[in-house]
Amino acid sequence: MHTFTLAGRTVRRIGYGTMQLAGPKAMGEPADPERAKAAVRAAVDAGVRLIDTSGYYGPEVANRLLAEALRPYPEDLLIATKVGARRSPDGGFVADAAPEAVKAAVRENLAQLGVERLPLVHARFMPDSTVPWADTVGALAELRDEGLLEHVGISNVTLELLDQARAVAPIASVENEYHVGHTGGRDVLDATTAAGLPYLAFRPLGNGALAGENSPLAKQARQLGVSAATLALAWLLDLAPNVAVIPGTSNPAHLADLVAARELALPSDVRAALDEA
Repeated sequence: MHTFTLAGRTVRRIGYGTMQLAGPKAMGEPADPERAKAAVRAAVDAGVRLIDTSGYYGPEVANRLLAEALRPYPEDLLIATKVGARRSPDGGFVADAAPEAVKAAVRENLAQLGVERLPLVHARFMPDSTVPWADTVGALAELRDEGLLEHVGISNVTLELLDQARAVAPIASVENEYHVGHTGGRDVLDATTAAGLPYLAFRPLGNGALAGENSPLAKQARQLGVSAATLALAWLLDLAPNVAVIPGTSNPAHLADLVAARELALPSDVRAALDEA
């Protein structure tokens, strides 16, 4: 199944993440802004209708380039954003999860993207947060009631945090890191599958480690006649029908490898080998 329902919309399970639109480590401007915008357009031209972004990529850079590339947005495009973190002076990510900060971040995303309402906003849990998780999620629920967003999602969560969030508000999706060689938190994935809750796998290529020439997937990929990136994404899509992937690139030439994953059927022996990687 190539599609699933997310935030009330039917979209393909291969999305696009905007983190790489900004400069190195998602800070500052990219070396080639026009190429970055071309990558976004190539994704949409290839049928991608789920774009995951955030105001803290850049900061603001990814959202601005996304808007410059696509506005007016296709009517069937689902843009999901994340709040709950901010950038530190050294380029790291730190918690910014107080209700007033979360609400301000949503409004900043609205302005940067040039929209009046967001289809889906994820509250990202940061381990250094001192704010009760229920308060962070509750802030998004309040903005949903005000009409600034349609659906509340959560990101970077444990099973306990998922349960806590669901006690506060209906949760539309979970966005966690998951890829070959990084399968911690499988209990969260299994719980979302059992509940029919969309699961968005971020960093599906392991920050590029699974896509390069030295990828641990290179041998199996050659045997199948595909790229390592295609194989890595296909493995994720094969996990369960509620799983989507949100790879990113600032190079339009890489898009073909990413979207090709939806057509790859994994042989059982390759599936088993990657499960143990």
